[in-house]
Amino acid sequence: MSVEVRTKEELTRAKDRGESEIIVVGKLADELKKTKKLAYVGAGTLAALTAALAATPFTGGMSMFAAAPIAALTGLEISGIIIAASLGLSLIIAVFKGYDEISYKKGELKLKRKSS
Repeated sequence: MSVEVRTKEELTRAKDRGESEIIVVGKLADELKKTKKLAYVGAGTLAALTAALAATPFTGGMSMFAAAPIAALTGLEISGIIIAASLGLSLIIAVFKGYDEISYKKGELKLKRKSS
């Protein structure tokens, strides 16, 4: 059975419940797709990215200035890094480590739980 989610909170709940298929719709689908590479970066890169995200101001979010060195280090687009800062790195990694991407079209990302 599949569940449709539109928000970060709904995605977190669906992942935590271990839903067999998650259909992410709307802006969240596009944002999650842009950040997929983050789930597969090396440990050193991940540590640097985590430190940089933790150092960003809570009030102003991540600026282009702060994101540029991370983009150079990871090969990711700056927009993907900024999105990762708002979605949460741990959620992105958990989703893509636990789910395979079935399909993607603008505004819709279908994920299927990996078999153990």
